[in-house]
Amino acid sequence: MRALGTRVLALGCALLSIAASSPPEAKKVIPESEFEIVRSELVLVHGMESSEPRFEATKKVPLKPGTSFGWVVELRTQKPKIKWREVFTLPTAPRTWGPTEQEDKRRISEDKKVSVIEREVVPERGLIFNFWTIAEGDPAGRYLIRVFIEGVQAATFEFDVE
Repeated sequence: MRALGTRVLALGCALLSIAASSPPEAKKVIPESEFEIVRSELVLVHGMESSEPRFEATKKVPLKPGTSFGWVVELRTQKPKIKWREVFTLPTAPRTWGPTEQEDKRRISEDKKVSVIEREVVPERGLIFNFWTIAEGDPAGRYLIRVFIEGVQAATFEFDVE
């Protein structure tokens, strides 16, 4: 398993296609201390290295090295920065969780099945996200990603890798 994290800043514009497909809603006034989840998606990322990656909502991720996937959460908030935590649980330990990026506060469980990453980010047009790439030695089976925003469980993604 290899984390892609903020290495994919160029994806910001492409992620807007996910947000743009949401129906327009009346503006709500949200206090600076709060946020509202507009929507959340687990996506496959096609063309991650290109200037125009494409996203496809999914519940299954192919167990093929090089396959990129991740979660995207669209928020409404007045907060300039958002703290998020990702708890990513695999059915069995992968060969590796990959290198840790400098901005990551990542912990791996003793049994090597759970990765916990914490970040504080500036939402890109209301979007926060994290991406991973399937690596050699990643297990098949049921995966679970729980995303906490400002300490509140905000999204859960349960999916199969096969």
